[in-house]
Parts: sequence; C-alpha cells; structure tokens
Amino acid sequence: MSARTGGTGAGEPIEAVLEEELPLTLASFDCLLFDGASLLDATTETRLAVLDAHVPEGSRLARLRTGDAALAEARFREIVDAGHEGLVVKAIDAPYAAGRRGKSWLKLKRVLTLDLVVLAVEWGSGRRQGTLSNLHLGGRDPSRPGQFVMLGKTFKGLTDELLAWQTRELLAREVRREGHVVHVRPELVVEIAFDGVQVSPRYPGGVALRFARVKRYRPDKTAAEADTIETVRAIHAHGIDG
Repeated sequence: MSARTGGTGAGEPIEAVLEEELPLTLASFDCLLFDGASLLDATTETRLAVLDAHVPEGSRLARLRTGDAALAEARFREIVDAGHEGLVVKAIDAPYAAGRRGKSWLKLKRVLTLDLVVLAVEWGSGRRQGTLSNLHLGGRDPSRPGQFVMLGKTFKGLTDELLAWQTRELLAREVRREGHVVHVRPELVVEIAFDGVQVSPRYPGGVALRFARVKRYRPDKTAAEADTIETVRAIHAHGIDG
C-alpha cells in the first residue's frame, strides 16, 4: 500500500487515513468458527468463552449475564434510550440456531403504539374464511377535517373473539365493496403496535408502519381523537424506522 500525503506534506499511513475517513468499530458478539472447527453446536457459554479468550474486550459487544428480570429491564431501557433498537437475549446453554429464533433466542424491541382509524377491511381466508380480517389503517389528516391517510394493513394480533366482534362492527359501518375489500365509515379507533416507520411509495402519505399488529380497540376514543399523519412522519424523522 502507498501512503497518502497530508496537508502538511508529511507522509500519512493509510491506516490513519482510513480511520479518519471511514471510522469503523469492530463489535464481535458471537464465535461460530475457531481454528477451523465449527462451534455451531456448542453452547452459548462455550462460544462466548472462546470469543473472550481471543478478541480484546474493546472489540466485543457489551453484554450482561443475569437471571434478574429487574437488571435485564434496566439494561433494555439503557440500550433503547441510547437510540438502539433493542436487545437479543440468548440462553446460556443453547447451541447456535442459524435463521431460527425460539425460547432460547429472543429479540426484544421497543414497542411503539398509535391510535388509528379503520378505513376498510378485507375478507379473511383459510381458517379466517367468513370473517373480516385484514384492516386498512389510517392516520388523521389535520389539514383536512374528517379525512384520513392510509398507513398500511394488518391482520396480526387478532383473537377469534376479536375477529368475530370486528366483523359485526365493521359490517354495520359498511359503505361499499370492491371485490374482497369492504370500505367502512371511519369511526372505529384501534390501538396498533408497530416496530417503526419506513418510506413507502405505495401509500399516499409516503410512509408506512413496519410489523403493525392490533393491541386493542379504543371505544373510548372517536376518530377525531386518532393520531395524525404528522405524528407518524415525526416518528420517521427521528430515525425510528425499524
């Protein structure tokens, strides 16, 4: 490699140049292969022991080993407050399961919620045949009273009881149909949990919710009290995009 000349005319090592222009930090969090031997079937405890023995502490991702729920909750809040998405929790006696998560490997993320209005709904299929399942969700448009901007769809989080209830309530508010889609009066407010907001050319507001799921309906709220499209855009602007 050649050295680059700095502003003073002195030769500057390429490593220093790269460190200045491309500041990267190594953060190792697991060890799956060491000295030609696979560690996929080894326990988390064994893999981390190998990692700790061969990677300097400053290049390892910070972690906490605990069975204390309060300590785990405190660490989660600390990580989220620092702007990260969340934590990965691994059982200490579990092997590495590539591409799968279960009880031994949990991804804990912050949960965001919005109160949105149901604009339309789609008939379900399979075991949900005969019920109104996939909700079309809208945020209130403060610049146009009584108007809403679609933010996405979801059929997740619905119990059989809630499916039956929303089918009755939404059919009672039906205004027209387009194929399998039932358009309804924008009256029902539903609390939606989601992981973030992303840019989406599919919807008129230019943004959409990521991994939206139903938490509950809000009979205590009217459509005029729903969250606005501006609130959703502000969430995206602050970098909470999943």
